[in-house]
Amino acid sequence: MSAKPSRFTGDAVMVATTMLLGSSYPFAKDVLAVMSPLLYSASRYLVAGLFLLAVVALMRRPIALPRRDWVPIVVLSLVGVGLFQACWGLAMARTPPSVGSIVMTTTTAFSAILAWFGGRRLPVLGWTGIAIAFAGVVVVVNNSLSAWTLSPGGLDGVGLWLLAAFAWALYVERGAPYNLRLGALPVMAWTTLIGSLLLMPIALLFDSLGEFGRLDDRLLGYWLYTAIFPVGVAFLGLTVGLDRLGVSRVMVYMYLIPIAGVGLSAAFFGDPLTPARVLGGLVVLLGVILTRLALDRAARLPV
Repeated sequence: MSAKPSRFTGDAVMVATTMLLGSSYPFAKDVLAVMSPLLYSASRYLVAGLFLLAVVALMRRPIALPRRDWVPIVVLSLVGVGLFQACWGLAMARTPPSVGSIVMTTTTAFSAILAWFGGRRLPVLGWTGIAIAFAGVVVVVNNSLSAWTLSPGGLDGVGLWLLAAFAWALYVERGAPYNLRLGALPVMAWTTLIGSLLLMPIALLFDSLGEFGRLDDRLLGYWLYTAIFPVGVAFLGLTVGLDRLGVSRVMVYMYLIPIAGVGLSAAFFGDPLTPARVLGGLVVLLGVILTRLALDRAARLPV
């Protein structure tokens, strides 16, 4: 009898988590109109890292890292926060939020490619899903169903989104053994904090803390919201989902993130919901779902 309430709670937590993750895109776009991307990314992850470590301490879980794990955790921080968040912020400043929330779903495609490089056999279904996902990205970025509008000069933001998706896939793939041994929450807390501390000096080479003076009360609230909820609280939700539902079921909920991001952007922030973006987003989702199915099947095959 206890399994059903546990799973129901996990499902409810994951619905809320995907909404929080998707909400970061439109809120961040408004803040980035007056704050530089690197300073925004570093500062909000610093707040989120401190929040997560405080939660670990309040839950009385082991917080100290074994000495042998410090170097790999720092490397994970560089990839999963430093590179990922630098690209995320720079890309968000260059593209509409709906584009970012859709393109970031290609993380699943990059996960499949990394698994293939790691020696795991990827069925034809997986390669088909990858091709479909990236074809959908082209439709989203082209943003027209009747004409070819792409030009090399307008692809820098999309390239940054794809690099961000790759960095996150690499972080998840390389971080899995440490999550199993140390716990997902402490690993997320430490990598979030360390990554922000590594990114902050780079941000301050180009930007100034005086930029916070440009934020009015509304934008300061948006900045704080994107630090605490789409990162801190959402990461807590991910750990609960992983514990109660498992990786495969949690990944299904990840497909709701672009729906939340696109819907909130259109409803409350005036991001135009064009037919090309809707169709392209559906194509991307189809591709990543096929890729996820292929990964799950490959994982069940005997080695």
